[in-house]
Amino acid sequence: MASMSTPKLALPPNLSARLAWQTRRALRRTGLPAIAGAASLSLAALAYWHGAQLEQRQATLSRQLAVAARAGATPAIPVATEADGVAAFYAYLPAHDTIPDQLSALAKVAQDSGVTLAKAEYKAEQDSQASFLRYQITLPVRADYASVQNFIVGALQAVPALTLDSVAFKREQIESGEVEARIQFVLLVRLRGARR
Repeated sequence: MASMSTPKLALPPNLSARLAWQTRRALRRTGLPAIAGAASLSLAALAYWHGAQLEQRQATLSRQLAVAARAGATPAIPVATEADGVAAFYAYLPAHDTIPDQLSALAKVAQDSGVTLAKAEYKAEQDSQASFLRYQITLPVRADYASVQNFIVGALQAVPALTLDSVAFKREQIESGEVEARIQFVLLVRLRGARR
């Protein structure tokens, strides 16, 4: 059996000379103005295509710039960790040495509200795992209801580390203008030697 071979395309040996001759012939036949027109048309098409590419690139860059400007205008919000929150809490608490000042502020608010503080009970509580002290303050007071309410609100505003634990009201008679109230506050302070 004879093997079948694929016919190979043979290029004429004088291909470059033939192309040069065809080009010269086309130039003579069409003339220089036609060639210049074709070249101008080709350049115009190239310029149009390039302009469209530039507009598209400019639109893309404008979008990217707008996104970057919005991202830059929005301040980066730091992500607070639990440790940051705990550190901020401890930094907010007054020092242990300021307890007398805090109690003086509490007494001044009582005086300004028209509430007489006849006696007070104080009890310090420390959590073994925390670096702060809970200073429980129990105040039995007798005054009209509005004065007691003003005292509680004023105390919480004047002493930021003070929290209201409980309030119990008692009135001897309904028509009586005065109430007896047992107010329990908790003052939170840093332990001695605890760092801010």
